[in-house]
Amino acid sequence: MGNDKYNHNRAKNPYRVNKEPVSEPTPTSFTKPGVDFETQRICVSCGKVIKIGHNFCKFCGVDLSGIQPLGYSDRTLKELANTALTDPNPGVRKDAVNTLGELGENEVLGIFAYILLNDRDALVRKEAADELGDFAHPHSLDVLAKALKDPSPIVRKEAIEGLKKIKKKNKPEKKVEVEKEEEKPPETIENVQEIADNNDLEESEEESEKETLKEIEVEDEDSYEQ
Repeated sequence: MGNDKYNHNRAKNPYRVNKEPVSEPTPTSFTKPGVDFETQRICVSCGKVIKIGHNFCKFCGVDLSGIQPLGYSDRTLKELANTALTDPNPGVRKDAVNTLGELGENEVLGIFAYILLNDRDALVRKEAADELGDFAHPHSLDVLAKALKDPSPIVRKEAIEGLKKIKKKNKPEKKVEVEKEEEKPPETIENVQEIADNNDLEESEEESEKETLKEIEVEDEDSYEQ
């Protein structure tokens, strides 16, 4: 090497690059390293990585005790999750997210939350939002709400759809109380009439008994007078 000012034959140097080197494109992957599922889990509500043994997220405070960590699941799900997180091809990551949605249960929700907030590819983030909406777990409301600020309109739209799905599925059923006049069946009415008739009959019998007693008393008095 030497000072190019005095190197008049520098253009003839076969090892010299006369133009700026073209940098290789940055792989479309995560800005963060992968997750160690043996020791870590991902919060389904905020997408943060915490220790696998924690049942409460130290970042958002949500209770995760009802959701099994992915690290306790089978090997296939963990390998799919690693692919969804780290593969340099966005198409492969997207397919991995879709397959996780088909094979997994609540233990994969954290992966979707992490991908939705961190993946560089809009289609992959959209797929994660779609899966969160399909699972319709109430813990996913917060992470989908964060996705409403996503720079991609397709991701924002999918986040809105996911929020709708969750709220619809978890909406408490309203018990509409309609006050209706209780209509008694004919036989009930007949029974009531029969009871009334019986009461009238009993009253008549009582009156008859009273009259009979009076007559007996009168007869007794007459007999004493004689």
